[in-house]
Amino acid sequence: MIKELILPRGKGEPDSMKKSERRIGYLGPVGTFTGLAVHALFPDEEMTNLHAFPTIENCLLAAHQRTTDVTVVPIENSIGGSVSMTLDWLIHEVEVPIQAEVRLPVHHELLAHPAQAEQTEFETVYAHPQALKQCDQYLRTHYPEIEQRPMNSSAEAAWLVANNPDKPWLSISNFIAKEIYELEAIQSNIENNGMNMTRFIALGYEELDLRADFQKSSMIVSFPENELMTLHQVLGLVDRYDIKPTKIESAPMKTELGHYVFFIDLDTTGKSDAYQQLCQDIRNLGCSLRHLGTYPTLIADIAYGGDR
Repeated sequence: MIKELILPRGKGEPDSMKKSERRIGYLGPVGTFTGLAVHALFPDEEMTNLHAFPTIENCLLAAHQRTTDVTVVPIENSIGGSVSMTLDWLIHEVEVPIQAEVRLPVHHELLAHPAQAEQTEFETVYAHPQALKQCDQYLRTHYPEIEQRPMNSSAEAAWLVANNPDKPWLSISNFIAKEIYELEAIQSNIENNGMNMTRFIALGYEELDLRADFQKSSMIVSFPENELMTLHQVLGLVDRYDIKPTKIESAPMKTELGHYVFFIDLDTTGKSDAYQQLCQDIRNLGCSLRHLGTYPTLIADIAYGGDR
């Protein structure tokens, strides 16, 4: 049985369950953390129109082509850092607005097929590349010689282990994947940091009416003549409007070596008008600026039960 998802901080009980007509895409298959993020974003809806895509690229292409109304993908983890594929496509491949963000605690389990659960020697561990990063300390300590094989998702890794009962294989997945694919936990909470969190964004062309903890805005900025010192001027403008940056990351412009664009997130809670003027002032510096969205951010929690 899938555990309940709750929103913290006294948000109150969800409204009566209602069937959603939204076409919601997410990084699949069933049992991924992205699937949990979908349920955290829409806790009061019975979602019968979900579309699981095998890769982040497929997710973002569906959002771009309007195959889905809302598409949820991971963008950053507190241990593994930015999800480079998501950032790369947002910057270079698609122009779909960000309509929401949800932050989800992430706990990993080391899973085996029941037929292999008594093994002491395992050959291979399968997981999403981010999960391998987030659990590398545990793997170095307990399985220093094991082969690490990246997968498109941790749920796919669990499926692979479940369908190969004769193989001494492990997966790093979540508690839902464990239940769906009927695996056994060798060890729980194997992430490097117990405060491990992942940010997920919801992309689409229509605003979402969601409860929020605060509001964020995102932009992509490039500087005239690639003069990187312009970043100092941009941050001076941000400070002038008393807006707090929450993330600044450079990415290659893909034109020539040494040319970059900057992905900037800002806390714009109660600062919508100031943010609009900030964007204009940045453009007045000669910068190219693409606004990615002003959107609600939710901090979700998972009721794991037991000792979690």
